Amino acid sequence: MVNKFLSIALAIFVLIQLFSCKDDRSKKSSFPNYLKNTQWFIESEVLLHSDEEQVYLLSRRTDSATRFNFQAMDFLDDETFTSYDSWECGNDCFTTVYGRYFFTDTDQVEMQVDSIGQSGTCPSPTRIFKPSKKLVFDISKENTQLKLTRQ
Repeated sequence: MVNKFLSIALAIFVLIQLFSCKDDRSKKSSFPNYLKNTQWFIESEVLLHSDEEQVYLLSRRTDSATRFNFQAMDFLDDETFTSYDSWECGNDCFTTVYGRYFFTDTDQVEMQVDSIGQSGTCPSPTRIFKPSKKLVFDISKENTQLKLTRQ
């Protein structure tokens, strides 16, 4: 009787572990992550949250850069990113995108947008995506820039 109870308890434990594990979007990939701890300017007119933009050019953001108006993307660690804009006087509406990323191939990255918030003169409720909004990009290098092309 005790062995039967232990077998059932073990089976339930295994099932709980299988179904409560994080899904594949959080899995570490075996591909090199050259984006980790890097900061980039987004050279297009929109942030990552636009459904219209298909290609994003990213230029490395350095400490010596003195741009006052820009859109940027920071890869904070080996899994999370944030994308945001910064404006000097005149445009006081700021958008920030929070999400996660991982490489699905050596030249392909999947980005998952978790939320988009706005602050300043255009505050609106933060949009939270459940499930996360999935974007897949091919990555290529063009001179000193990274080119992200949406699939």
